[in-house]
Amino acid sequence: MKQHILPFLVLLLGNGLFAQQLEFNVSPVIVSQLAGNAFEGVAASEVTNTAATQRQIRWTRNIIEKTSQWNIAICDKTLCYGPPVGTEDFVLAPGEAGRMDVHAYPNGVEGMAVVEMTVQDMADTTLSVSNLYYFNTTPSSTRQVAPQTIKVYPNPSNGLFSVKGNKQIASVQVYSLTGRQVRSFTYGDGQWYDISDLPRGTYLVRLVDRDAQQLVTKLMNKL
Repeated sequence: MKQHILPFLVLLLGNGLFAQQLEFNVSPVIVSQLAGNAFEGVAASEVTNTAATQRQIRWTRNIIEKTSQWNIAICDKTLCYGPPVGTEDFVLAPGEAGRMDVHAYPNGVEGMAVVEMTVQDMADTTLSVSNLYYFNTTPSSTRQVAPQTIKVYPNPSNGLFSVKGNKQIASVQVYSLTGRQVRSFTYGDGQWYDISDLPRGTYLVRLVDRDAQQLVTKLMNKL
């Protein structure tokens, strides 16, 4: 019996080592405090072919959410493409890493964007990996904003969210629907808050000012 265990473990470990043959070097990619008047923001990442064979790769862009005036464009290892291009192909040699950057163009407007990039082996469509790219601008104005204009986004969220709309905010508190506080963050302009380790479901995001007074509570769905 024992003589069969070692070959089985080698086979099991080998399958685990080679199961993931495409990977991103940075995940997720976060660009915070991008000026609204900036020409562009670049979220840089690379995808690597960890297999021993060459792969024909296809990337697909999915804009989950963005400020309407913003444009989103992609640069891969071969070329940089204009905003209308949502998918393209390129080749990765064994062990080669290729650029997979997302460029956000604010066009002079404060806002945000969340973009999902999926890369897939064209010869084996079951082999694919996705990455999320987050962009956020820093408000240029110090004016106070009414609580009803405060926005929590993206909503639903894959695990990262941000808050826009009020300089009075001091902390961001996350509660379960049973009323238990599960996270607390110090507020910062253009900051992303990570709740990716929380279970899927609906949460309450409570925004509190410097006097510990509640400004507003928003419902948020965690995917």
